[in-house]
Amino acid sequence: MSTTILNPPSTDSPVLTSALYSLRASTDKPKATVEIVRRPDSDRDTIFSTTLYPHDGIIEFTDIGTLIEERFRTLGLMYDDIEIRFDDVAVTFKALYCEYDLPADFDPALSFLCASGHSVVHPESAISLAHWPDGSDSYRVRVVGLDAGGSITSTERTFTRSPGADHLSFTVSDIIRFAIGQPSPDGRYIEKASYFTVCHGRMQKLFYILHHPSYLTFRFRNIFNAIEYLDIVGTVNRKTVFDCESAVCSDRFTQYNHTSERTYEMLTAPLTTAQAGEIEQLIGSRDISLCASPDGCPVLITDHTLEVDDSDDALPSLKFTFRFPGKRPRLASSEMGGLMPSGTHIFTQEFTAEFT
Repeated sequence: MSTTILNPPSTDSPVLTSALYSLRASTDKPKATVEIVRRPDSDRDTIFSTTLYPHDGIIEFTDIGTLIEERFRTLGLMYDDIEIRFDDVAVTFKALYCEYDLPADFDPALSFLCASGHSVVHPESAISLAHWPDGSDSYRVRVVGLDAGGSITSTERTFTRSPGADHLSFTVSDIIRFAIGQPSPDGRYIEKASYFTVCHGRMQKLFYILHHPSYLTFRFRNIFNAIEYLDIVGTVNRKTVFDCESAVCSDRFTQYNHTSERTYEMLTAPLTTAQAGEIEQLIGSRDISLCASPDGCPVLITDHTLEVDDSDDALPSLKFTFRFPGKRPRLASSEMGGLMPSGTHIFTQEFTAEFT
């Protein structure tokens, strides 16, 4: 008796979980044990196991990507080695977490695993960039800004991380301090940084530095289950609802079962198409925190309006409502302003000082 996998996934390049729906196998056995195993050569974590029965000698195992994604989310993984086994026949490949259907020519070796190729940041923002490990430990940052005379100038620096690193994280203030203290090739110094790029091999991402007086920074896991930070500029409307039940007891009117609910409705400033896409990934994320403390405050998106058209008349603006998961209202030091980034520099523990 023999079993053959008819459409094995590629073993030469990462396989997106969104593209891994089903595998089919031919067999002359009356039944087959089917398994999905993570790290088959070491920890051997069995994600799923079942028995399937062939029809006309064919077994089809479906919705494989969803099963892998569930385990990756639990463990906080972006990728790992996966083995799919039909009895004594198996195929091993590298699976990359992905919740969206991407173009067939998408190559994770050519781009960071992030929501957009360019983002808006502020001096007190944070950056986390993940990528597929390629064995290279070299990164390059190029900062463009204005010198003391108002002319455009730039400076560049290459730095290294430990081999095999799959992400880098730092604060924008580190970038700015590096740029101001590092002369350009012609000896000029940047007085005001405008934007910068981070490159790793053929990967590149652009960051525009803005100075809005108020904004919110969210930490979330994107469609690749990679951690990202997103600054959103807009207006926030706080809504608080108190409720209770009432009764008359011994001729006295009393209230009981007091409850309270506080939500925050955010209407963004006008957005580019790329910014709207970033916010869509934020709202669709299963792991979101508001960066209002060093540890972050977990939040839940409870309502949203995501409507973006291709009109040239005006830039789109999105609306969403979030709340903290606890049943008690969370008090800030000065209403919503207390949740905004401040001069206390909240990103101090988690990030490596690459540019100091």
